[in-house]
Amino acid sequence: MERMDAHELQIDGKGRVHKAFSPVRFLGNLLIVGGLLLLLGVGGWQGYIAWSNNQQLSSFHDEGVVVEPTLDPSTQAGLPIETPITSAAALPEPPPPNLNPGGLVLEGWAALHQQQIDNSPTTHLTIPSVGVDSKIVPIDWKMIPGKDGAAAKSEWQVADYAVGHHAGTANPGQPGNVVLSGHDDYKGEVFKNLHDVHKGDEVIVDTEKGQYVYIITDLVLVKEEGVSDAQKLSNAAYMNPTPDQTLTMITCWPYGIDDYRFIAIAKPYQSSQSAFSEFFIR
Repeated sequence: MERMDAHELQIDGKGRVHKAFSPVRFLGNLLIVGGLLLLLGVGGWQGYIAWSNNQQLSSFHDEGVVVEPTLDPSTQAGLPIETPITSAAALPEPPPPNLNPGGLVLEGWAALHQQQIDNSPTTHLTIPSVGVDSKIVPIDWKMIPGKDGAAAKSEWQVADYAVGHHAGTANPGQPGNVVLSGHDDYKGEVFKNLHDVHKGDEVIVDTEKGQYVYIITDLVLVKEEGVSDAQKLSNAAYMNPTPDQTLTMITCWPYGIDDYRFIAIAKPYQSSQSAFSEFFIR
């Protein structure tokens, strides 16, 4: 029989002997129960996240999202890095607009619109289908010192509580690639729902002088963490300049893990009325 000190026992009003209440013992038991509940909660949450990510991957496949294969470093040594064939530079041209569908005489109309040139900075991004509604701020890169004498590397900054417009990329209305990026699970989560967009969704970009409408044409998923430098350079090709007007939006995925980059590519909307309808003077 277990031996106990006298101070560990007490007698109740009916003469029964039992253990005295011990705050230390009670706290220890409480911590054990709390630890077990925490383990169950964390395990359940991780299981849910894994299930949710698998569901999202299946949805990506159904939506035609291009999941880029990871480069094999053993086959890349000494080989030039090629731009993926699904990069913005290889996207098909949007269909030509019908400049005069009703046969009306619009003399001087195109010339009038050509005079409305907008090279002003971007200010706001809206994607109504997924609830993205955020200001746009300019962002630059910073140099990261290399380890053990290795060369320094450049790293793009990411805007807090806003969408970032990458320095050196095009402005709306100019030929080239307008590159925007944002957090999906940190400081504003402005692109939290970007991975839910569909091809054909409308994207609205405001500038200081006007407004541009784009249509999403391609969706891409690339592995970014735990991959070779060659893979990262290949991924970065989606930020390269393009010969035509392109909008590229980049964020991390999945939520809370962020080892992939989700990329949505859009082209200017062109109605049947005008070749210049992607720009509206406010």
